[in-house]
Amino acid sequence: MSIKKKQVCTLILALALLALTLAGCTSSDNGGAADGNAPSQSSQTDADTTTADAEETTQPDIAVLDEFMVTLYLPNDNADGFDTVEETVEASPQGIVDALIAHGVLPEGVTVDAFETVGDGVETQEGDVVSYEVGELSITLDLSEEFLSAVTGTGTAGETMVMGSLVNTMLTAYNAQTLTLTCGGEVVETGHAVYDEPMTFFEVS
Repeated sequence: MSIKKKQVCTLILALALLALTLAGCTSSDNGGAADGNAPSQSSQTDADTTTADAEETTQPDIAVLDEFMVTLYLPNDNADGFDTVEETVEASPQGIVDALIAHGVLPEGVTVDAFETVGDGVETQEGDVVSYEVGELSITLDLSEEFLSAVTGTGTAGETMVMGSLVNTMLTAYNAQTLTLTCGGEVVETGHAVYDEPMTFFEVS
């Protein structure tokens, strides 16, 4: 073999070895990149999970916000006064009525058809200073016809106990001073009384 042919063979062999070396490096680099990406993806997943857990933890408990503590005025065993019970009820007039139903004060089926609170506070201004004087808060309450049957189906003492239980409980719950009551939009009339005026807290001795 001539010197020129040997040089050509040597050059080809060198190129072949260089190609094999480069192929090995490329394979190694890809493997490293794959290995390097794996922890990165895992870290991202962990971060997303942590964020999701944090969001779940900070969500407010809506059920708690929909309830409040009230003082229920319940007729005593002698029907000459009231026993008081602290209970957590649904934060609505119907929730209070339902609590009185549960204690047997009101019959099943009584519903709140309308409810409104009105304050008579006075706003005054002296120069740049505005002040507000809190006045009395009044409640207007319209109940279904089932309530009327509850008060008309008892004697005078029983009627006073039912009416006083409702009025005292509502006034205390809403920190109001008077309550005007109707049934089906009409003035409440029983065989003993006509309730056509705003009622205040029932004081029974």
